[in-house]
Amino acid sequence: MPDLCRIFDFLPLRWRYATAAAVPILIGSALFFVFGIVAVFVGAVTSIVTVWFLAIRQSGFFLRTANGILRTQSIDRANRLVVDGPAEQQRIVNAVNRLADSVEAILAASARNRVYHETILNELTVGILVVDTEGNLQYANPAARSMLGFSIDGEGPLPAPLASKVNVYEINAAATASATVGDTVLRNVVLYDTQRHLEVISRALPPEDLNIGRAIVMINDRTDEIRLGVTMREFVANASHELRTPIASIQASVDTLKLGTTLDPETTEQFLDRIDDNAQRMASLVSEMMDLTMLETGRSPLHTRMVNVSEFVDKVITGYRSVGIEPIHAIEKAILDDVPDVLIDEEKMSRAVGNLLANAQKFTEPGGTIKLSTHVVDSSVVIVVEDSGEGIDADDLPYVFERFYKSHRPRGNRPGFGLGLAITKNIVEMHGGSVEVSSVVGEGSRFSVKLPIR
Repeated sequence: MPDLCRIFDFLPLRWRYATAAAVPILIGSALFFVFGIVAVFVGAVTSIVTVWFLAIRQSGFFLRTANGILRTQSIDRANRLVVDGPAEQQRIVNAVNRLADSVEAILAASARNRVYHETILNELTVGILVVDTEGNLQYANPAARSMLGFSIDGEGPLPAPLASKVNVYEINAAATASATVGDTVLRNVVLYDTQRHLEVISRALPPEDLNIGRAIVMINDRTDEIRLGVTMREFVANASHELRTPIASIQASVDTLKLGTTLDPETTEQFLDRIDDNAQRMASLVSEMMDLTMLETGRSPLHTRMVNVSEFVDKVITGYRSVGIEPIHAIEKAILDDVPDVLIDEEKMSRAVGNLLANAQKFTEPGGTIKLSTHVVDSSVVIVVEDSGEGIDADDLPYVFERFYKSHRPRGNRPGFGLGLAITKNIVEMHGGSVEVSSVVGEGSRFSVKLPIR
């Protein structure tokens, strides 16, 4: 059925209803003189029906517009209203569609910014907390959760009381002081359960509303920095101690020789041997430090070739027998002949495995056992050096491969500068491999060098 009401669409909206009502009345009035009261009745009925249809049509437009706006807002943000009908209705629909486009652009930009900022916060190594005046934790990035040892997903959503997440009084007090008073608070905190040293900086943020203030807490983990400083100081002390004795011995020998006293050839040779031994001892420290620096900076390139693992291990054992592994210690070999060849720099890898052998000899009492074995795991060849020595304390295990680190051994005064295992780790990693250690105090240690098969 054609929509007869469209004949009025050319008229402005403010005249449309008046015209729709007036036309039938005018027609009825004109016909009154011809048909009388019947004509007037027919005109009035026609007027009422026409206005009723126009009202239904206009209310339908507003209903469709309202439903379209609700759909765009809550269900489908890409939804847009259909542009049709009179000019006034088209202007309304176009205005609503432009508003929807503007809101969509603002929301898309806001989402991009949120993802951008969340990515930055999630990748920061600095811990970030946001706390309000009521002590509620509103945000914590992954670095903060890792430092303080809590998770959000497993302990309910935010906001949550800060004290239930961070059981450290200094951090709670700093955050609350900044959020409440607005002060900037700087504190150094030690977590005694994990031995972490944290630098905590708390600053006030603009309040969310008139009543609740907020503070941002930035946490820097200075554990490695402090531990490195302690290790360096210990290294300087150890190096000074190690160098003092040979320097004093060299100086004493030189002074004796300079006195001009007639010495028999045998005594003179002993003094010269003493000077030579102590000079070599000092040169060893300098050499190890230079070697490690060159490995770490990439200035010592690899010269690789395919090497038979069984023959390689035999050469390493033969080369290190002179340091006293045999006959003072029993040595066992479990070397498989069918282990695949590996692509290595034989000279550097010999030093890496040799350092492990030297350590096993150094920390194993005479009569103990040192075992070398090889096996294949996944796509890697594993060379294992295992001893029955005194073992390594669990607190020292995470740091044994760090430069300058020396564990506090309970027995003996063994020489060394804490560089051998750091050199081993760097050499193995240059080959794309890894080195691991496990140990039980009093039972021995096990070092595993894993090299990729290529």
